[in-house]
Amino acid sequence: MFGPIIAPYRPQTTGVGPAVQPPDLQFPMGTDDLGRDVLSGVLWGARVSLAVGILASLIATSVGIVMGAVSGFYGGLIDDTLMRITEVFLVIPSFVLALILVATLGASIWNIILVIGVLSWPSTARIVRGEFLSLREREYVLAARAIGEGNRALIFRELLPNAITTVIPNGVLQVSSAILLEAGVSFLGLGDPNVPSWGMMLNSAMQILRSAWWPGLFPGIALSSLAIALNLMGDGLNDALNPKAY
Repeated sequence: MFGPIIAPYRPQTTGVGPAVQPPDLQFPMGTDDLGRDVLSGVLWGARVSLAVGILASLIATSVGIVMGAVSGFYGGLIDDTLMRITEVFLVIPSFVLALILVATLGASIWNIILVIGVLSWPSTARIVRGEFLSLREREYVLAARAIGEGNRALIFRELLPNAITTVIPNGVLQVSSAILLEAGVSFLGLGDPNVPSWGMMLNSAMQILRSAWWPGLFPGIALSSLAIALNLMGDGLNDALNPKAY
């Protein structure tokens, strides 16, 4: 949030210091081969990674909830059709498909967010479907149906609020997965060149890795730390929201 205030330089400004300057008091994380400040890149890259992860997770969660709710509530042919579609997405390697789609659509940050979100919904759909299958025959649902509540009310008023506790932890874990997927796509050179990201920094650092370790080390530590933190947060939310599961 406060990256632009804290960062001493613009992340893509070249020549702010000597090229490949080791970490010192002026440049705590050193500079890269173009004289860009690594610390500024790490701070700005955090904003990009979090934005990609959160927005892609929101897309994936929204699509997954709709697909899973419809599949689990109606069952039958609708369930079979939607689950076959879900299985197709699960079988295809998401990273490979993401590379193909980004290369086809163009390497803009919004295309990357859209591609990651579209490829990440199957896990949420399966979770929501399982919860709906478990809940739809409960007494309170039968009672709501008996007093005349329609299918929409049953889905959104009775079933979804009770299934959402399993969706929230999964959504947090999807933020971590989306961040790593975006970093991988950018590392291979398909990221948005106009947006500073940790994946792009790692891509640039590979060219000088033998002579300078710092341009790749600090973005790598930041990426790993954020992924671990989000996974721990997801596990903690799962323990807090679903205590009876343990």
